[in-house]
Amino acid sequence: MNYNELLKSINVPADTCQYWDVRIENEVVTSINYDNYEIVACDTKPSLGAFIRVFEKGMWHYSSTTNLTDLTETIISLAIDAKKFEGNKEDYNLKPYNQNSYAKHINNFSGKEITKVSIEDKKKLAESYFPEIKKFEKVSKINVYYTDKYKEKFFISSEGVEFSYDVQNIGLAISYTLTEGDNQFSDLIMFYGQDLSDFAGKENKIKKAMEESHLFLDAKNVEAGSYKVVMESHVVGVFAHESFGHKSEADFMLGDPKMKESWKLGERVANECVSIVDHGADSTGTGYCPIDDEGFPTKKTYLIKDGILTGRLHSQYTSQVLDEAPTGNGRAINFEYEPIVRMTSTYVEPGKDKFEDMIKKTGEGILIKDYNHGSGLSTFTIAPRKSYMIRNGKIAEPIRVSVISGDMMETLNNIDACGDDYLLENSAFGGCGKGDQAPLPVNDGGPSILINNMMVS
Repeated sequence: MNYNELLKSINVPADTCQYWDVRIENEVVTSINYDNYEIVACDTKPSLGAFIRVFEKGMWHYSSTTNLTDLTETIISLAIDAKKFEGNKEDYNLKPYNQNSYAKHINNFSGKEITKVSIEDKKKLAESYFPEIKKFEKVSKINVYYTDKYKEKFFISSEGVEFSYDVQNIGLAISYTLTEGDNQFSDLIMFYGQDLSDFAGKENKIKKAMEESHLFLDAKNVEAGSYKVVMESHVVGVFAHESFGHKSEADFMLGDPKMKESWKLGERVANECVSIVDHGADSTGTGYCPIDDEGFPTKKTYLIKDGILTGRLHSQYTSQVLDEAPTGNGRAINFEYEPIVRMTSTYVEPGKDKFEDMIKKTGEGILIKDYNHGSGLSTFTIAPRKSYMIRNGKIAEPIRVSVISGDMMETLNNIDACGDDYLLENSAFGGCGKGDQAPLPVNDGGPSILINNMMVS
């Protein structure tokens, strides 16, 4: 079915409501899971439906459906119900919709859809790495996960906005536990790509990762306290996303003048080497969102520029209420949900410092290489997976760290150096959660950074 033509066939009289739009999403997800080399799950799930919105009297009215044959009737029905409600009259002058008509259709994966690859070929890929893993005798538990997703989005609005685009993400994850006597260490290796060929020849990376994991079997626990900390790119990314990105989402500020005042644009909040960006235009990453689910093209939004607080993320509604420009961050996880303010690709831009120089500058401290999970807004916590002591300006022995934590603003001010290295972390597994909408595909990253006075335990 040609969903662009289906949307163009919608016929709603101009005086029906102030505004309407329809978003169709067609998605296919495949998942294959192995437990100790035995396949335990293998399925492919298609999903097709539409989300319909009507704006009238300062209020949104919406519906989701898997029936694509009566979109016109659904819009008219929503509009009739909407006219019965008397919303907040202060909101009657709001027009949170895109009035700049355009048509844009992007086909990144036409002819290369992962849906055309057989399940058997996907299983062969995952199983091809079993022999490399089996070389390590101390592996006591192993899980291998394969997933892929192909999604197409189609959109039309009463203001003449039309767009469509497709996304494709493929992931392979190897989760394992090493055991030696009473000592255990669990680790994770993840690969991301957009074609099966991206996953070829990973044996050496798996070998090096598992060899490093063995170093942590007898690693000692860190002595709790305040340390200088060097975060590598993976950890910087989760800090930028969890601790700063969510705080930048403008819907947190609606109806809360104190929150807006505490997030006052133009104030210095970090070292001048720090610039944090949200930008969804990179089609090679899981944060790819060239046009948001309200019809606004994404743009490069500086949240912090050279240490100065310069922006926040908006849906079209929050941009109207707060009288700021839309940023293209109105996103939903699928056709069953309304768009809310969400991140895309959120990252710290690289600085000028060499990684080796930051380690030397640290003198005595801790290197945080990767993480298990992270969370927080004003106060954040990150649970590292692999960490190393830094002694006399050199990376020393591996250690076990349960958590690093701090006040987000204080930590930004304690950043002492930003590396010239840079990495964006992509994952086809999981995603961001907010407002019961999870998981939303995003990505994050940045350079290595040096932070003074971080609490470690």
